[in-house]
Amino acid sequence: MPLIAFTGNALSALARLANVHLDIAVPAEACPLNLAPTASTTAALAVGDALAVTLLKARGFTEEDFARSHPAGTLGRRLLLLVKDVMRKGEDVPKVRGGRHWRKA
Repeated sequence: MPLIAFTGNALSALARLANVHLDIAVPAEACPLNLAPTASTTAALAVGDALAVTLLKARGFTEEDFARSHPAGTLGRRLLLLVKDVMRKGEDVPKVRGGRHWRKA
């Protein structure tokens, strides 16, 4: 299986083992101590999202594909749910008797 890695260190073990390495090194973290991963995690998220969207487009991934992959989630359910799935039918439809008029008390 080909491995695509994105790291901040092109000489890391992961980068050297990968078939493709994307260097996402940041000059400094937003943390005032330059210790907590802040800018680097944002860079990883942005590159990961860009890679995912590129692959979706390259593969022609559709809303139907998404719905099949996530049928129980909110988005998948919204894509799969039809009016006929929730509408009432036959004896379950509420009815109002004709000929009666309601008066205000």
